[in-house]
Formats: sequence, structure tokens, C-alpha cells
Amino acid sequence: MTTLRTPLREVLRRLLGKAPSDWAGADPANAPAVLRARPPEPENRHEVVALGQSAEALDPRLAFLAARGHRVFLVSRDASVAGLHGIRECAPCLFPVSIPERDAFATLDRLRRDRALGAAVCVVKDPAWLPLAERLRAELGWPTMDLAREGVGNLDEHAFAAALEGSFPLVSIVVVTHNNRHLNRLCLDGLFARTEWPNFEVLVVDNGSSDGTLELLAEYVRAHRNFEVIALPENRGYPAACNAGLARAAGDPIVLLNNDTVATRGWLTALRRHLVASPRLGMVGPVTNAIANEARVGVAYAGLEQLPRWAAAWVRDHDGESFAIPMLAFFCVALRREVFASVGPLDERFGLGLFEDGDYNRRVREKGWEIRCARDAFVHHWQNASFRRLGKDAYFALYEENRRKYEAKWGGAPKG
Repeated sequence: MTTLRTPLREVLRRLLGKAPSDWAGADPANAPAVLRARPPEPENRHEVVALGQSAEALDPRLAFLAARGHRVFLVSRDASVAGLHGIRECAPCLFPVSIPERDAFATLDRLRRDRALGAAVCVVKDPAWLPLAERLRAELGWPTMDLAREGVGNLDEHAFAAALEGSFPLVSIVVVTHNNRHLNRLCLDGLFARTEWPNFEVLVVDNGSSDGTLELLAEYVRAHRNFEVIALPENRGYPAACNAGLARAAGDPIVLLNNDTVATRGWLTALRRHLVASPRLGMVGPVTNAIANEARVGVAYAGLEQLPRWAAAWVRDHDGESFAIPMLAFFCVALRREVFASVGPLDERFGLGLFEDGDYNRRVREKGWEIRCARDAFVHHWQNASFRRLGKDAYFALYEENRRKYEAKWGGAPKG
């Protein structure tokens, strides 16, 4: 377990009761990096781990998946091997793998880490493999497709591929937009190109945009069957918009994702894996390049074109790591549906926003849930994209107003 210390400047800011010191007047929505950004290359194929399958007796439906770009690992047992053995690419995206009789789970977890597997589904034909598949589901969140189950054996390639995607539990992603059309495009393009978890819905709640954002969102509605827009006639503020999306969300977990973010491959899978592995973990968020708390990490990419490669190396180096954090900022958080049902919606007394996330963190803890930050999930964050447009004076006035509301509600300043 890793513990990160709060930067000295933030400690001093809190002691002095100062507003956030990370204000920047520049508008990232009009920055050259945003305006010139090209749509990202797709990295959104899930993996298939076929237990008890071999290249010599390959199910043609698995070959079909490999031909569509899914990495398919054909796993067999071999009592004579220790650890991973004989892994090779016998055809594009087809990898035979021999594993030992003992320590099969640890060996496959190592395969996940070493080969950077994202969202993965186990395909099982022989019932003898089902106990291993169940452990992979319980500890890593990998769903199982049992080929012996009635009706599955008769599925053609396309129906089989759809059934595999449907075996992944639904996850809901709520994004709030208010103008910032270019950032919205960058966020949504990255979300669809790099979220390899195949069963998710995106609920965009628009807060009265007037800059062409609604027209942009209509394009995504036409392009993606799992995309929905809730258009509010006016800017009701961030908490109210989040609540509109949370009320419509059908998945578990539910993710709140800011529109000034850029996803990297594996972000959602890693967050969900932490929730699966820790039953008392109620809310989890990623690390990022820009936030005023312990979730901020030093990065070594100079532009968005370098982000995927850097992030892939970072999350592999920090696989499985998380740490307790005083407060998760809501630029990106995943919470269990059970938590939302228990804690309820965001507090709309905070108006346009600020302090609603600290308030929610506190309410989650009061219900007995843990809150952690995952070091093996990374999301780029432009930070304060919407609030910059208020102007510096209005931003600090809003900060002070909501700080007073928070302290009146809780009897003291927020922690973290």
C-alpha cells in the first residue's frame, strides 16, 4: 500500500484558508494542443482468455474474434512447466499459452500484467476449468462465457461476439458539459477510442451550452448506440447536472467523468477491478497530471500524442497499487451503485459547483465505505476548464461562497 504526502504548498494553503492556488487564466479549450488534436487511434478491443483451448483444435469463433483485433489467449495446462511457458503469436492476435497445474491463477494474473491485458473475458468449454474462471471473475472482474451452457454452442460468429460483450456487466459513465466544444470532442473521442470495457453507456448531461456543443453531441448520438444526451435548458450547475445523469444511469459502477479529461486505455477496467477486489471500497479514482491533492503524479509526456505510451508504462509499473486519500476530486470517480443508493445524490446547495465533491466524500465515509486512489489508472486532466471561463474574481467569489456553505453544513473546513 502506497502513501503519498500532500505538497507543502497545499498544506500552507489549507492552514491559511486560501482558495486554490492552481488557478490559471488560460483557456485550455482554445489551446493549440486541443485545437490541433487528431482523433486517437482505436485501442478499444477487449481480450479473450480461452481456458482449455488449443491452436490445434481452435473454435472458429475465437479465430473470428482474433481477426477482428481482439487478443485471444489459448490457455492449456502442462505439468512440466513453471510459470508462463511457450507463449507465442501463432497468428495475428492468437497466443497459445501453457501454464502449470499449480498456481494457475497467479500465472494468469502475471499474464494480465506482463501483456497489459485490459478488459478480459474467460471462455470455458471443459467444466474442469470453471473453478479457475470463477476465481478470475471474483478477484479480477473477468466475466465467464461457458460454452457448455445451453444455446451458446449454436451461436454464429457475430452472435457469439455480441454475447461475449454482453457478459461484461454494464458500467455507466456520466459526463457533464457546458460549452467548451473542443474539449468535449477530445474527451468523448478518447472515451470511445480507449475504453476497452465493451459494455458501457455514456450519459452526457448538457448544462445549457450555446457554442455548438449540442450539435456535436447529436453526432455522437448518431454514431454510438450507447450514447445518450440529457439536455438541460439552462446551466443548473455541476451537482444538479450530475444528479440528472445519476438518476438515469443503469450500470454498476457509476462513473462521474469531467469533460476536461482524456482517457487512457485500461482506465475503467482498473477502477472497476479495485472495486471488485475490495468489497468495502465504495469510491475510487485515478491518478492524474493536474489536481490539487495527492492524486497528482509527475508525468513525462509533453503532448497528447505521447500520452498513450507514457500512460501504458506508468500503469504497468504501478499495477495493483492504490492508496487511501482524504478526498477524491470528481474529475473522475467510480462509485458502487450500492453507495449511490445509500448516500444519495450530490448536494445541489453548492450551485455551479466547488466543494460538492468534498461533501460527497464525507458522506460516503459516514456510511462506512473506504475511499482510495488507484495508481494503475491514469486520466489526463486539463483542470478547471469550465471555471476558468467565470474569470478569476468570480471563481474565487464562488469558492468562498461554497466554502462557507460547506463549513455551515459540517462545522469545519474540508479535509484533503
